[in-house]
Amino acid sequence: MRQLSLLIFSLGLLISGQGQSPPGALIKEPKGTNENCIHKDKYSVSERLRFYPFNVADTIMLVSFRYHHNNYPVKKDCITTDSLIEQRVLNKTEINQLTDIIYNTDAKKHGNIASVAECFEPRNAVLFIDKAGKLRAYMLICFHCRRYEPSSEDIGSWDNCNQKPEMIRRFFTSAGIKFGTDLAINGYPGE
Repeated sequence: MRQLSLLIFSLGLLISGQGQSPPGALIKEPKGTNENCIHKDKYSVSERLRFYPFNVADTIMLVSFRYHHNNYPVKKDCITTDSLIEQRVLNKTEINQLTDIIYNTDAKKHGNIASVAECFEPRNAVLFIDKAGKLRAYMLICFHCRRYEPSSEDIGSWDNCNQKPEMIRRFFTSAGIKFGTDLAINGYPGE
C-alpha cells in the first residue's frame, strides 16, 4: 500500500510539473514537432501594417491596469482611462518591432496538439485607436498565464510558438510598461 501511495505521489508530481516551465525556456516537443520560435522573413513592414487591426489604427498603445474579474477598463469601443496605470504610444520603429514579433516569429514546426492555460488575469493590453480617437480593437494579455484574448475574431490568431509570450512581455518592458509584466508578482494591491 505504501509503495502504491508513493507511486501515485510521484506520478502527481510528474504530471503537475508538465507544462510548468519558466518563460522563454526551450520546451521538449513530441517527435516531429518543434514549437520553439524561429524568425522568418515572411512579411515586409508594409505587408504587416496591412493586417487588421494595424490597418485601421492611427495610434497603437500599450497599457497596464489592475485585474478585476471580467471588469477590464477596455470594453467594446471605449477605454476607461482613469483605470489605466501605464500608457505608452508606440512610434513607427516600435510598431515595426511589434509586428515583426507577431507576424514573422513562428514555430519551427507545428504539432497537432495545443494547450491553453486555464487562468486568465489580464493586466496589459495592446490598443488600436483610429484617427477619430475611437478604440477599434484590442488584445488583452495575461503574461502570467501566457495567454491573450482579442476583441474580435477579425484579429485572427497570432502564432503562439513557445517563446512568443516572453518576447512580447520583453517588448512591453522595453517600452517602459512595468505593471503586469513582472512574473515574480502574482497579485497587486487593490485587486
